Amino acid sequence: MRSSIDCRKIVVLGSPNVGKTSIIQRYVHNQFKDSYAATLGFNIYTRYISIADKQVGLSIWDVGGQEAFKKFAFRYLIEADAAIFVSDVTKPETLDDLVVWNERLNEILNRKIPKIILFNKIDMDYDMNIVSDRLAKFKARSEFHGIVFASAKTGQNVIDIFSMIAKILTSWNETFGVPRKQRVNFNGAFEDRSLPVLFFSNANCTWCVPVFDCITALSAEFPLDIKVINVDTDKEIASEYGIQSLPTTFIGNKTVVGDSDETIFRAIITDEYFRLFSEKI
Repeated sequence: MRSSIDCRKIVVLGSPNVGKTSIIQRYVHNQFKDSYAATLGFNIYTRYISIADKQVGLSIWDVGGQEAFKKFAFRYLIEADAAIFVSDVTKPETLDDLVVWNERLNEILNRKIPKIILFNKIDMDYDMNIVSDRLAKFKARSEFHGIVFASAKTGQNVIDIFSMIAKILTSWNETFGVPRKQRVNFNGAFEDRSLPVLFFSNANCTWCVPVFDCITALSAEFPLDIKVINVDTDKEIASEYGIQSLPTTFIGNKTVVGDSDETIFRAIITDEYFRLFSEKI
């Protein structure tokens, strides 16, 4: 019976025309429309998925990004269990508006919830250096738990967004975030203070090489315990972590799916290293 299913409310926030509705419709209906129609107020979509043999109902709230609707945000954001902040990767300035949404969300909820940053429209040309600079400024003012580069038009990495949110929610602790027992830990990484990194790839992944090069370059600055998982030969591990797209990188308690660069990884590694080990330093 669906009444026994664990249902969670996910709010999708961002500027107008960044593709919030397109991302949701791609995920729920596997559809994409080139035409743009602004969301007035909000729309609600529902999808049921299975996470670790547990049925989870996702109530996905598509919140209009127009300035006029922000004053009514309380109605839409209250009781949110998770948030997806959407930015147009071809217009990095749209990330700035997410600072306002995040502050409003924090004021309304007064508690921690999982937050994912989604860069949409990676099927188009974009400047990763500019994106990284904007992201660094956003990160300085906002806490987040994962980054996904996706395309509503092609469907690339869209499933990962909601799977990531659902997996985090199944083990979420309101005060401390994901419990320590859920954090990636292998080969005594916590004991020697090296930060555990799991990198999922395969031989056919064209993005994997440059992304992995970024991580290995940073290992000269940070003590990283890097483990590479080939999804073709280590299918059981890939299934356990719910890998849908490549590359996928787990850094401590954060996840990065798809393309990324050294600036983004450095920011995440720095944040995770001191979050995990500050009590030991």
